[in-house]
Amino acid sequence: MQFPLNMDKNENQYGPAPKCYEILKNMNIEIFNSYSRDYPKRIKEKLSEKFKVPFDRIVLGYGSEDILKQSIYFALTEKGQTLAVPDKSWWYYKAIGEEVGANILEYTMVEKDDVFDYDDDQIMDILLNKKPRAIIICTPNNPTGNILSEERLEKYLKAAGKETIVILDEAYWGFTQYQYGEQVVEKYDNVIVLRTFSKFYALAGVRIGYAFVGKNLSELKIYNNRYLGYNRISEELTFAALESDDFYISNNKKIMEDAQMIFNELKTMGFKPYKTYANFIMAKLPEKEFNYLEKELPKKQVIIKFFKEAVFKNFVRISIGTREQNEYLMKSMKDSLKEMK
Repeated sequence: MQFPLNMDKNENQYGPAPKCYEILKNMNIEIFNSYSRDYPKRIKEKLSEKFKVPFDRIVLGYGSEDILKQSIYFALTEKGQTLAVPDKSWWYYKAIGEEVGANILEYTMVEKDDVFDYDDDQIMDILLNKKPRAIIICTPNNPTGNILSEERLEKYLKAAGKETIVILDEAYWGFTQYQYGEQVVEKYDNVIVLRTFSKFYALAGVRIGYAFVGKNLSELKIYNNRYLGYNRISEELTFAALESDDFYISNNKKIMEDAQMIFNELKTMGFKPYKTYANFIMAKLPEKEFNYLEKELPKKQVIIKFFKEAVFKNFVRISIGTREQNEYLMKSMKDSLKEMK
């Protein structure tokens, strides 16, 4: 176990599949003098085969962050157009909207017992009456960990119609079976489904993401195209990861088991954890404990996310690590709380 334990960025601590290590070990450095025009085609063919999405409806990018930014710039071509974003989600959505001069319309994530959830009435009102140029929906949502059912997602997509582009962020695809990007992109023309190799496939440093795009968004595919290809190493590692599902599924079983363990442990500490469908868990702490742990955990070489935003006052987010890391984190938190008393 290496220190410090970085459990604040939702990285997959189990690491890439063995096939990825073999690629690096046996890679011929002589290939680096040539461009990789054909390799993106190979990856898209593999994605098309895996998810049963037409080849020409798949785009690649340097992480889903890259495609997210392209999508917002593509959708909001005039200053003052409306971008609807969740109020309790990734801050970067709002930041990109501000870059393009968008009118940011935040919709509320509501707390229900041990879960945050989308407010159907509010979202339907926004889609039917305010008609934003684009809306971002994240499932599982970061940092709250909640998901949308297929039925509710389709309700939103139908309401969006042709006037609103729906950007469906599925960056945490793979950690849960409740994700429907490949299904909805075939049925709805104005949807962009974002995914990445950074989380489930543990290739955050490789910087490759992909998206499925609706029929009405062919211009985004042209805008996204990389004439000279991507990074040869990234492309090889991505392909190896796509051929290693058994490895990742096995590790995800451990991640989900430990997510439940951490949920239970946090409750015994007197905190309020929220149910998660991803490789992280959010919890609300009493202010005194929040402030104390923020100072003390780094002394024990443990880094978790302590939120500063007003909407997340006294909230933390913990990235689920390996079993050893998770047990060390729980012990460190308990020891710190004993020291506080």
